[in-house]
Amino acid sequence: MSEIKENEIVITKDDGSEETFKILFFYTNPERKKDFYFIYKDENPDELIVLCSEDGKELMECTEEEFEEANEMLETYENDPKIQEAKK
Repeated sequence: MSEIKENEIVITKDDGSEETFKILFFYTNPERKKDFYFIYKDENPDELIVLCSEDGKELMECTEEEFEEANEMLETYENDPKIQEAKK
């Protein structure tokens, strides 16, 4: 189970413990009917994790094909001049 709060996501594990991650960004793929989240821990911002969700609550690992697609979106996010200007 997960809970999104502003730019953070709190993931509750099966044992009841919680982990908080920052959300770099997310996008919706209407064809797949899933949201894709790029998250990281404060102590290691260079290590991105990509997870997806069909309902906005349960996060799951992406398939290899979804992961490749997500990497393309990340490249666009990092290299698009319009996005870079908006982040300032």
